[in-house]
Amino acid sequence: MKLLFVHSHVFKYDNYKNFYSGGQFPYKVLQERYLAYSDKLVVAARGKKVNSTENLNLSSGTNVEHYILPNLSVLKDRSDRVKKLNKDLEKLIHESDALVARMPSIHAYHAIKIARQLNKPYVVEVVGDVFLSLWTHGHIFGKILAPVSYIKYRNVIKQSPYLIYVTEEYLQNKYPYHPNAVTINASNVDLPYVSERVLQNKITRIRDMDIENEIKIGLIGSYASKYKGIDTAIKSIKILNDRGYNCRLYVLGSGNNEWLINLSKKIVVEDKVVFAGSLPGGEQVLEWLDTMDIYIQPSLTEGLPRSLIEAMSRALPSIGSSVGGIPELIDQSFIHTPESEKMLSDKIEHLLMNKEIMLEQSKKNFVKSKEYTSDVLNNRRKKFWSHFINKEL
Repeated sequence: MKLLFVHSHVFKYDNYKNFYSGGQFPYKVLQERYLAYSDKLVVAARGKKVNSTENLNLSSGTNVEHYILPNLSVLKDRSDRVKKLNKDLEKLIHESDALVARMPSIHAYHAIKIARQLNKPYVVEVVGDVFLSLWTHGHIFGKILAPVSYIKYRNVIKQSPYLIYVTEEYLQNKYPYHPNAVTINASNVDLPYVSERVLQNKITRIRDMDIENEIKIGLIGSYASKYKGIDTAIKSIKILNDRGYNCRLYVLGSGNNEWLINLSKKIVVEDKVVFAGSLPGGEQVLEWLDTMDIYIQPSLTEGLPRSLIEAMSRALPSIGSSVGGIPELIDQSFIHTPESEKMLSDKIEHLLMNKEIMLEQSKKNFVKSKEYTSDVLNNRRKKFWSHFINKEL
């Protein structure tokens, strides 16, 4: 079977047309989630040529072919770009046996419409909320597009026969499926087996922690993204240090962070915020998380955040906003209102002042993360894909 995967992700590529991803789509993920059920995978998405592939994961590999689709984010000649996109997708879908459309994505939206016209079987992956993504984008056009896109995406999802949601309830409620649809929930995160030693090490770290010393608070997210709530995190660090704590925020990510540096300087906490740069996904990120005392996810929108689940798998006490699937993951006592730096700082302080609660959250998060191990999710996906292949192909 030849499978076509369509999304708006921006893959990076070098002079030799080797394709890379910043951690979301390494070859291993493509292999386990799609090639395991097909003979060949065509990945159709956006592309950007780069001079350096440092800290990127190789996406190219055996039986995987990448195809660069037009970028629709550029307003100039957009109608011509849409025409080319539809022409490209029609050819790709015609040559494939089935489509995987990852939503939200304008490219995936067009692909679903064409797959229907060509009567090709397809699977929709629902990984996020287009309304909040656009609404919190930081540009007026995002707020204009948000309600229209929400209605369009909601309708196309409601009509789809096979769906994979990354959340247990949140996205299913906001983007409901047809009563006859075949659905599963399976997170984007496939954790490897995690030794109990990780939990024991974190328990020891918490017990030995002295709040007079530096408290390391971790956050993972693109610097350029407004909806990761990094600005809220920086403001909360200001509040905590004004209260007498020695807290430092470490942010792992990439992109333009000038706006965040300016904010740090403006509120005089530049020495309390560390932009740690990016790391390849996997073991290096997990090792970085092991050096943190608390993890925070103050997002304005999310599907089911990979980085939060990874932090939980390292037994980190965690705090997150009330958006997306975050409340499905962590204790409700540690959920805060988006963009509320005071509420976030209050919850961090609550942990710092109650070591037994930190230990309790560490253990709870570690146990919860086991629901997202590769074995558990791959078994769920295997049953789903077996049903799809036997019924449709």
